[in-house]
Amino acid sequence: MTENTGDSYEDCSVYVDAADSSTIITWLKERLGSGEGGQGLSVGPLLVSGAFNDYSTGRKAHPFEFLEWPTVLECEADAGAEPSAVVAAVTTLLETLWGGGWKALAACDFEDELPACGGSERYPLPSPSEGLAQARTGRWKSLLVRGGKRKRNSV
Repeated sequence: MTENTGDSYEDCSVYVDAADSSTIITWLKERLGSGEGGQGLSVGPLLVSGAFNDYSTGRKAHPFEFLEWPTVLECEADAGAEPSAVVAAVTTLLETLWGGGWKALAACDFEDELPACGGSERYPLPSPSEGLAQARTGRWKSLLVRGGKRKRNSV
């Protein structure tokens, strides 16, 4: 993998198909042995906090439509963190979640440097010929691009 020039490695959102972010943070702490207590989690240079996914509407959607997954993990890199260390930390999060049977997908500038392109190859939406998938894909892309990275309150 090569680092993308001009991409930001400061933050990454990891969407998880789990009802409660505190359950995911606790579960990750048990497996990764990281965190200083409280609601946060440290993985390498990342500070990880969980929140309810503001994009989720609760509607019935394709099971791989990650913007409908109820939990988002906001990952923020320490100042001056090496891009390769950030990629490795997000990879650890994703592989731990996948290994535990959770659906998880990373949305960030460097997702092409992550395994399975951050999860998008693991959870593809149906092709546009199969229905409304193109509209769904357009919806999540526009939300992510238009809104940029939003600060969320930790849960």
